[in-house]
Formats: sequence, structure tokens, C-alpha cells
Amino acid sequence: MRNKIFVTVFAVILLALSLTNVFLPKKTFSDNENRVLQTFPTLSGKTLKDGTFTRDFASYIADHFLWRDGFVSIKTMADLALCKTDSGGIMKARDGYLIELFPPDDTPYFEENIAAAAEFVRQTAALGVDTRTLIVPTSAWFLREKTPRFTPLADEGALMEQLRAGIPGFVDVEDALGAHPDEQLFYRTDHHWTYLGAYYAYAEYAKARGLNPASLEETGVREVYPTFFGTTYSRFGLFNGKNADAVYAPDASFLPGMTVTHENGETQDSIYRPDKAEGKDKYQYFLGGNEGLITVETDAGTGRSLLLVKDSFANAFLPYIAREFDRITIVDMRYYNGYVSDLLDGVTDALILYQLKFFAETKDFALITD
Repeated sequence: MRNKIFVTVFAVILLALSLTNVFLPKKTFSDNENRVLQTFPTLSGKTLKDGTFTRDFASYIADHFLWRDGFVSIKTMADLALCKTDSGGIMKARDGYLIELFPPDDTPYFEENIAAAAEFVRQTAALGVDTRTLIVPTSAWFLREKTPRFTPLADEGALMEQLRAGIPGFVDVEDALGAHPDEQLFYRTDHHWTYLGAYYAYAEYAKARGLNPASLEETGVREVYPTFFGTTYSRFGLFNGKNADAVYAPDASFLPGMTVTHENGETQDSIYRPDKAEGKDKYQYFLGGNEGLITVETDAGTGRSLLLVKDSFANAFLPYIAREFDRITIVDMRYYNGYVSDLLDGVTDALILYQLKFFAETKDFALITD
């Protein structure tokens, strides 16, 4: 009798949960996980035959399960209780840092991209363009004393040596960033650098280029968002609301007058985009995210024009270099379908700016020399 009651109660609970999942309003985007959720798949003879309906329906149920965020957090806590050092490719480090793993073998395109960067330097030098390359070690390298012991991580020091030896005009920021161990150069819950990390790299670039870098006092700083949970928080999956970052940026008065033109033709008068940062990803305050091609025309009056080939680390770097150039052409090789050589007309300077892990694993960068 007791078994029958137990089975009946369990079946009722299971049915209630299933009906709740079916009839509850469905979200299209998970703020905590920072991703688009699976929509209900198209049912047809073709999707049933090739298995896509079954696969996508399973993803749909998993994405819209009642109390999903809580279950994801419970799974992460269980992993940590079992002494697992990471979840979703993210390490739980000391002082509230959630740091992206950079395994030793995660460098499939590193040497190919070094060769492409060196060739691009040679090609642009023939046109009279001053080309520099700035590759940023990851937070895992600078904060390695905070990471779990015995975690296998890439030797970024050795990788940086290869970059120095292989790319002419390489701007080395490893020592400049490492000289500030007590300052927050990277976000705790995101893989990007903070305004301070971007500033110290800018100062090294400016000195290498023969420019006079502005001081931190000149750039100013203001808090633009008090609470930010970034990409590593989303991927780690422990949605406890702890260790939020604040987002700071150089004061808007430091920036020159400008017109920013996006690839869809939309224009703004600033590289700051609070409209794009209304959701969870506050880092989109810088430039509004990543696009294939963006141009920035300024009233700096320097007589210099820059081609910037970059990943998202450059977005927080842009406020500092905006006053150094009359025109900045910004290219993200992940989304740009044209030829970089077509963008060199009138350019006096070029800068390649990537995070080291992404530079080592992206296959799109090598297209820079086509």
C-alpha cells in the first residue's frame, strides 16, 4: 500500500512538473548563462528522419526546465564538492576570481598565426605603414598563484617568447601588467581586462610607437555599472550573485569628438554604447560588441590613421588610443569577409591586438595576409 502511495505521489509530481514546463512562458535568452535558449524545433518528416527534431527537442526541454538556474548551480556545487577544479572550462580561484582554463595543448593555430602576423608586418612595411602587434597574456597567467594547484595550464611565458622572437615590432606588455600585482587588471567574473589593464597596455604601445601616453589622471575614470557578472560567471554555472565586478571607463571628456560608423550604416558620436549594455553583458559598453568592420573618425588632428585588427580585448583599449588618430578602422577577422589589404589606403599605422589564448586558437586570423 505504501509503495502504491509513493508511486502515485511521484507520478503526480512528475506530471505537474511536466505540465508546468509546457505551459509556463518561455524565455528566449538566459541572462545568467548569457546565451540564446533553444526554441521549439520544427516538426517535419525531414527533421524526424535526420534526427534534428529529437536532438533540438531535448535541448529545448533542458533549456526551459523549471528552476533550471537552480539545478545548474546545484550541479556546479556537486562538482566542487567532488574536488573538481573547474566547471564549464572555468576555474574557481581565490579572492572570488572565476578564470578561464588555458590548457597546454590549446594552441592549434599559434605558429600559423605568428607567421601570418610577421608576413603582415612585412607587407605593410613595404607600404610605409608602422605595424605593431600586442598580444595579451590571459588572467590565468597573471593570477596563476590564485588558481587551483596542479591545474594543467599553458606556459604563457614560453608562448610570449615565441611571439617576441617571431613578430617584428612586437609590443611586450607582460612585464608592464605584471608590475601591478595588487591592482585589479582583470574582472573577477569575466575573461576581459579592466580599464586599468587596458591602460597599462596602451601606455606600452604609445611608448613603443614614439607617442606620449596620457596619464591616468588625464584620462580620468568613472564607474559606469556597479554590478557586472561576465562570461566566466555564466559558464561556471554557480549563480549565487557573489563577487560582482564594477565596470569603470575613462571619462567621456577625455575622448575626442568622433563619428562611429558601424557595418550596418548606423552612426553614433561615441565608442561608448550604454544602449548595448542594458542586458547582462556590461562589457558591451565598450564599442557595443564585435562586428566585422567599424570606422571611427575623430577630430584629434594628429595626421595619423590606424588599422586595428582585433578581438574583443581591444574594445576597452579604444578609449585610450582614440585621441592618437584621426581615423581608426576596426576589423574583427571572425566577422569580416573582405580583404584587409583593401583597407590600407591612407593608413599610417596598424595594430594587431589579441588575447593570447584566442590568438593561439583562432583560425580566422591567418586570413589577414590574403
